[in-house]
Amino acid sequence: MEYDDFQAERRRIIAAWGSEITDPEQLSAEVERLRDLAATVDGDDLRAKAIRYLRSMDTLVAEARAPESETLRQASDVLMQASRPDGTPDQRRARAEEGMREIARIAAAAPTPAERLAALNMNEPLAEIVHVLDPG
Repeated sequence: MEYDDFQAERRRIIAAWGSEITDPEQLSAEVERLRDLAATVDGDDLRAKAIRYLRSMDTLVAEARAPESETLRQASDVLMQASRPDGTPDQRRARAEEGMREIARIAAAAPTPAERLAALNMNEPLAEIVHVLDPG
């Protein structure tokens, strides 16, 4: 599978969540299907990149299965925006870093320690993006 085809399918799932896909278990099934596709992406580096993107999808599934929380909804929205694959590596890294700062701000205002921790955990996929795109 071509990496661009994988990304198109990932974007389709993200866009469908909340409209065409409304059940968390259906979302989970779509992510598992995407995981199977990621394993077939041509090229070791691109395959690894596709697999890394699954972390944000796993977070989305976890969020969908969790009881609704304004804190987690906001943090999830930031995660999805900050992990978009478009733009140059520098733009993507800057977007991920800004997303991490915004998630930390949201987490700091969380009403419970559990929500704060859950929100902060959403920074992990963004930290991975920053690490992978770090020019140094």
